Amino acid sequence: MSDTAPEDRRARRSRRVLADALWQLIQHTDWADLSVQMICDRADVARSTFYAHFQTKQDLLDEVFAAGEAQLADQAQDGGLDGTLLWLVEHLATGTAFHRRLQGSPAGHAIMTRFRRQMRARFAVGLTAEGHAVSPQVLDFLTGGVFAVLESWMQGGCQEAARPLAQDLAQHMRRGFVAPREGQFVK
Repeated sequence: MSDTAPEDRRARRSRRVLADALWQLIQHTDWADLSVQMICDRADVARSTFYAHFQTKQDLLDEVFAAGEAQLADQAQDGGLDGTLLWLVEHLATGTAFHRRLQGSPAGHAIMTRFRRQMRARFAVGLTAEGHAVSPQVLDFLTGGVFAVLESWMQGGCQEAARPLAQDLAQHMRRGFVAPREGQFVK
């Protein structure tokens, strides 16, 4: 065992508890009102520990986003577009109140914009892997549609189960690339 192993383990633990604390706090606290001290108090670490790993709360949020992206990439790799959409629906189902609250603040808008960009990139990967040529405009349209459906679903209390909803969304996204025959509409 190397001399750095215990330090690495402590650093990983510190980063993890700080990320967990941020995630817990952001569920109920507006980003603008959230302070480094609040994060440290929730994580039960000293401010010096925070600053040993991060310069700002934004840096910590960036790490949380990166971890979420890694988790999403693993899920998507296993299931492509279908895995990405299932992850998204399940993610939103577990944090419906949080996502609704984000919509009401400028900081929340910035966080959701970033989240949508991440999902848009994942949709592009999934569709491209299936052989679909994806223009930026079509990708924007499909991403907007998915989020509009999911917003409506969340406002309705998430009544439909995650897996069937994700499968339905994937089917509709794929249909966006199928041209109807003359005189027919895509159902």
